[in-house]
Formats: sequence, structure tokens, C-alpha cells
Amino acid sequence: MLQTYKAQRQVIQIGDISLEVAMLPDGSYVFSQTEVAAVVDKSESSIRSFRRSKRLKSLPGIESQSAPLKIEGVNKPIAPVSLELAALYWHKCASVGNQKAQALTIALVKHSLYDFADEAFGIERSKQERSDNLIDDLSPSSVARLEAMYQHLSAPTSIQQSLESSSERELQLKIRLAEIELEREKLQHENAANGFPIKDLSKVGVPPWRVISQVQKSLGWSDATATYKLIRQLGYGFSSAHWFSVRIKGGVSVMSWTSIDALSEAVEQFKSFPN
Repeated sequence: MLQTYKAQRQVIQIGDISLEVAMLPDGSYVFSQTEVAAVVDKSESSIRSFRRSKRLKSLPGIESQSAPLKIEGVNKPIAPVSLELAALYWHKCASVGNQKAQALTIALVKHSLYDFADEAFGIERSKQERSDNLIDDLSPSSVARLEAMYQHLSAPTSIQQSLESSSERELQLKIRLAEIELEREKLQHENAANGFPIKDLSKVGVPPWRVISQVQKSLGWSDATATYKLIRQLGYGFSSAHWFSVRIKGGVSVMSWTSIDALSEAVEQFKSFPN
């Protein structure tokens, strides 16, 4: 049976974003999981997946899961999300290219820094002025400006571009894809010779050929080289920290399930951009 809390409920405004917050008897604040996801145009399944991730559960002091709460005066139970967990989720969404999350996290940090600076100089701003500043920071023009800044910061320098020509990059990609195919064949041979269950790999992660195939299928592309090039551009190439080695007759690289979820979101974000 769900416990009913006699919690105080208020609606807070972050610019033109409305969020209902509840104060529990211990003085802590929680949001609704549904609203936290909706703020950045994500479904509730997205934050549920985030809360189940091993990486989040490994963080000290983070309570990623909690029982549904029945708040007095609210018809349906809510899945509570602490303010800290909401901030972590929005930051994670921002890191994989969610433009609303990028604008929201920057606006909240900027708003907090202004509060500290205003306090230091003894400046008092009206509630309306503070709200107007947040509305401006979350406006479509500000979101577009932030996106341009993110793209500029992530763009390669002219020196990097000169060190690696387009043809050299293509050759490196094809060589890596050939190595991946050899890894797959080696694993199949090991399975046939010694009975190693390939399906056991899925318990720890996803091998590269399946990652490429999954992204390729999601995009509807036929070119594996172009698919892997996109995976690298999104920050999930084989030199990134998203891969680790499993020792099976020399080792095979796999991507963790947490990284697979993040890559899938990045691919969906890429698909939403106009061609």
C-alpha cells in the first residue's frame, strides 16, 4: 500500500516552464518524474532508463530509485525525482545534444551565478526581472545561439583538419571495419571450437559489429563506413571511453549498455535535425 504524504505543493516557474514541486515532511523537495522528462521533450521511459543505469547507481550518495509516492491532493501516485537527480538527468540529456536541456542547464547555472553576484554587490532584482531573464535565456533564439556555440566548441581545429585528410580518414575507417569483421569471425570460431556462448557477451555489453548494425538499421543506411563515421562524430568511436575489452582469446571490445542507450539517444537527436 502506498504511503500518503501530507506534502506542501507549489508550482515554480523557470522562465515559461511550469514545474510542480512537493515538499516532503523531512523538508526535501521532489519533482514528478513525468514532468522532469517532459521539460526537455523526452518521454518518461527515457528517465526510467537513466535511473536504471549502472553508472548512475555507482555514484555515491545518489538514490536513483524510490517507491511511488501518493501525495495528498494528487489523484495519481508520482515517481519522485530529487532536485539533484533532475539536474543530473538534464545534464545527461544536454551532453548528448538535447537543445532544450542545454539551454535549461546553462540558464539555471547562469541564474544561480547572478544570484551570488547580486548578493555580493547588494543588488536586489524584482521577481519579474528574474523571470524575464530566464524566459529570454530559454527562448528559441537563445537555444539556437547555444547550439551554434556547442557546434563551434566541438568543431575540429584547422590544425587537426590538416593532420588528417579526408581520404586518410576514410582509409582508417575501412581498416577498422575490417578489424571488426575479423573480431567477429574469431569469436564465432571460438564459439564453434570451445563452446563459448556468444550470447553471454550481451550480459556485459554489445560488440562493435552489432553496434554498427543497430545504428545502421535505425538510420536506414546501407553504408557501414558512413555509419561508423557518424558514430565517431557523435563521440562513441572505439578510442572513446565507451568501450572496454573482454578477455576472450585475445580480447574483444564491447560497448556498455549505458553507453548504448546514450548513443541511441544521440542518433535519434541526429535524425531529428533537418538534412
